[in-house]
Amino acid sequence: MPEEAMEPSGGPGRGRPSLARVFVFVVLALFWLVWLGWPTALSWAASGANTGTIRGHLVNGTHNNAPVAGQSVTLQMAQDGSARDLTTVKTDSQGAFLFSGLATASTVKYAVYTRYQGAQYVSDLLDLSKQPGQEIELRVYDATSSSADLAVVQATILVHEPDASKGTFTVSEIYFFQNVGKTTYVGSLNASQGRPNALLFSLPQGARNVALAQGFNGVEAVQVAGGFASDAAVPPGETQFSFSFEVPYQSTSYDFAYTFFYPTVQLSVLTPPALQATSGALPSKGLMTANNHPYLLLQNQNFRGGDQVHIKLQGLPLSADQNESRGLLLVPTWVWLVGGVLVMLAIIVLSSLFYHLFQRWREKKGRDRQHAPKRPAAARAEATHPSREKVAAASSEQDLLLRQLLELDKAFEEGRLKKAEYTEERARIKERLRVLMSLEQEKGERRRTGEHQTADTARSSSHSKRRPEKG
Repeated sequence: MPEEAMEPSGGPGRGRPSLARVFVFVVLALFWLVWLGWPTALSWAASGANTGTIRGHLVNGTHNNAPVAGQSVTLQMAQDGSARDLTTVKTDSQGAFLFSGLATASTVKYAVYTRYQGAQYVSDLLDLSKQPGQEIELRVYDATSSSADLAVVQATILVHEPDASKGTFTVSEIYFFQNVGKTTYVGSLNASQGRPNALLFSLPQGARNVALAQGFNGVEAVQVAGGFASDAAVPPGETQFSFSFEVPYQSTSYDFAYTFFYPTVQLSVLTPPALQATSGALPSKGLMTANNHPYLLLQNQNFRGGDQVHIKLQGLPLSADQNESRGLLLVPTWVWLVGGVLVMLAIIVLSSLFYHLFQRWREKKGRDRQHAPKRPAAARAEATHPSREKVAAASSEQDLLLRQLLELDKAFEEGRLKKAEYTEERARIKERLRVLMSLEQEKGERRRTGEHQTADTARSSSHSKRRPEKG
């Protein structure tokens, strides 16, 4: 085949420039997709152009909506169930900010947020698909650590169906807080002064697996007595919080205790009808339907901070293992009473037996003492009156012990002995001194007794010499 047949119809050499242009276009398209990110690039391509804009002003509601200058404001984009920060700008002297060049696809939503004095403030979601240019006002407030302006307008406790296999039931709670002040309550989890000054929520005893939901995004929580504390902020107006937890149980009844940390306008408790819930502080309002399920409603109003109510749940289902462990608790009361009486009788009989045995042992020991052979008089005298050598030795040892006691006090005062060693050694020496002093006392008494006996003997001899002999 001739070489001319391989050239395009446009003439020799014209095919090469066309391929180069296609190659450059592909490279630029790939670079565009990689640089912008596949989701953003595709959404922008679907929208036709990135012509969206969001203008806004940042104002301080505590100071009559005065503009906040020099404050960082962040634009966040939400798409396909995920969100990410796009860019951050600072407000000008009038509190104004601007985000431009935004995609206007219907699958993309935007939000503007800022963090001011420890609290985060977020705008509503913005959809630029129908209105590419939108203007908003983002309001912040000064922070306060006082909860005096907080109250709970509505608190709802929903008890779900128990799980007998796990021995637990799940509870969901929803709160609507109202801040009637002009500052945002911002708590602190610092517990150095006892319970932290933070937003408090009640939990029953044994509650576990607490799952935080609405209102707790980006905040922390710690366990406290009677519940948990969170550093979530409560700005002026209404704020909603919700969470859930599990409660384990061991019997067919459970006492659900609830503490009011804040003044509460209304408390509603919803329980499955099978649990036969009752409460002295929450009258029954009958059955109602929620989430296509019937619930018994217990409800009352106007509670003060520090009040507490109890809801008794009955008819909780038990697993096979729980029923076996509960068998002992089902024994009739009279059986326990009879068993207790028998145990007491056994204790009395054993005590009487031991007492009689002890008395017999004491009598036998007395008889043995009476019939024991007597020691010689010399031995008794030796035991009663120590010899002179022993007394002299005791006196010499007493002087030695006194010198040791003085040396011990001196060593302790100079710091050469620890207090424990000093106390122990001093007690030992003093005990020995008591024994020696007893020997000295006995020596004196024996001396005085001997003197009296000598005098009596002398007087007897004198009388004998003076008595006339009988003829």
